[in-house]
Amino acid sequence: MILSVTALSLDSAFGGSGALLNKERMLTVNGQPRLLLGLYENPKDDAVLKEAVESGFNLIQCSPDVAALDRVHRAGAKAWVNLGGALDLSTDVTNRSQQLTDTVQRVKNHPALLVWEGPDEILWNNWWGTTERIHPEIETMRTTAAGKAELETLSRRARDLFERGLYADFEKVRAEFWSKAGLPSPNPGVRIDDAPARVRKSGEGITAGIQTVRALDARHVIWLNHAPRNSLDDLRLYNRAADMVGCDIYPAPANLTVGHSDLLDMSLNSVGAYTRRMQQAAPGKACAMVLQGFGWRDLKAKPNEKETAVGIGRRPTWAESRFMAYDAIIHGANAILYWGTAYMKPVEDDGTAVTGRPRLWQDLLRVARELHALEPALVAPPLKSPKVRQAATYGSIDGKGILCSVRRVNDDFVILVVNETGDGLGFSLEGLPTKLNGRTLYRLYSQEKHEVAGRQFGDGIRPHDVHVYATSQRFEDPLARN
Repeated sequence: MILSVTALSLDSAFGGSGALLNKERMLTVNGQPRLLLGLYENPKDDAVLKEAVESGFNLIQCSPDVAALDRVHRAGAKAWVNLGGALDLSTDVTNRSQQLTDTVQRVKNHPALLVWEGPDEILWNNWWGTTERIHPEIETMRTTAAGKAELETLSRRARDLFERGLYADFEKVRAEFWSKAGLPSPNPGVRIDDAPARVRKSGEGITAGIQTVRALDARHVIWLNHAPRNSLDDLRLYNRAADMVGCDIYPAPANLTVGHSDLLDMSLNSVGAYTRRMQQAAPGKACAMVLQGFGWRDLKAKPNEKETAVGIGRRPTWAESRFMAYDAIIHGANAILYWGTAYMKPVEDDGTAVTGRPRLWQDLLRVARELHALEPALVAPPLKSPKVRQAATYGSIDGKGILCSVRRVNDDFVILVVNETGDGLGFSLEGLPTKLNGRTLYRLYSQEKHEVAGRQFGDGIRPHDVHVYATSQRFEDPLARN
């Protein structure tokens, strides 16, 4: 079966750059579907940029500057450009429209440009920016009220209403508190009860902004990245005119101090869960997931020694990074991008100082090499899924947890198996393609091989692990081995 690059039109009442996506929602470059592997960091060191591109990263964030795009182009990669808040035409329309026009016209014909990005997490920021100012104000109300009975009552009432999500009532009590305290509000004009209205207004503004960009340049994809938050209805409002949609999710290591996921599942599996959710929020559009290129400790000025001792805030391991990438892909991601590599400190998780970049960087290069070598299969349309039969185990998983995807590249087959559980599991795949009968499957990056008989074979897999089986070892990159 030859890969199809037939384009799927995404045109709608809001427009779309459908010719740039194939029917599997993969972005096409020079007519060929590509798995996008991206970096938010644009390394200043040419040698580091070269290393990243040679490892398989093919999309680098760039400023809207011809010289910056030239550099990425020379390195052999494509670029994305963030259009920032100018894409939201809900306010300051004249100035923002002109800013969009200037940016798009300046670089739209550059051979490195592939994607325009909207303002990061704009939907979430309509809420978060407000709550970040109100939380400390509520604490100020408490200290201001100390020893004043009437104000203490109002302060407690305001906190209670806010924590219960009764925002209109909270704003009334908040205004009464500062009036009776005889003090101006520390955040004049900042309200939480108008956030839903601001969301709707901004969503309309983003749609208008995307339409403006598309009128200037219909040859490049427009992408929106969201926070791992918000309702599907609100997400769909923002996403309706975009071509590619996704969110960032950084769940490693799973513990109560990492609250990046607000789903019930806060484990590594939340990557796959959010990948599904982003597709529900943008049906038929490409899905770009932004994964973890840092440890939460990297974002702190000074690490907490007690937390460090038990691994809180550490960076993802290679196995975790590999799992998260495949978990996104098997759930439908068309692009994998990494945020945070620029913030990695020159020290390993155990405190050992390093010259150059820490181990996580090498781990991500290794993951990129593996995915790049497998790209012909990853951009191919999935075949009919086989039946997964799991061996009996002690876990509360009830036969669920192993995901499988079968791809075909000409005469070769590739099978992805992802174990989303915390248990090691024996399994068999039944009902594989007839043409696999009698053929050998190599488990890539291992010494194992399996014979397919009766359209099935069996194996075992560790917790939160990935196995890739292929009828040819040409899908391996030797440098992606240990």
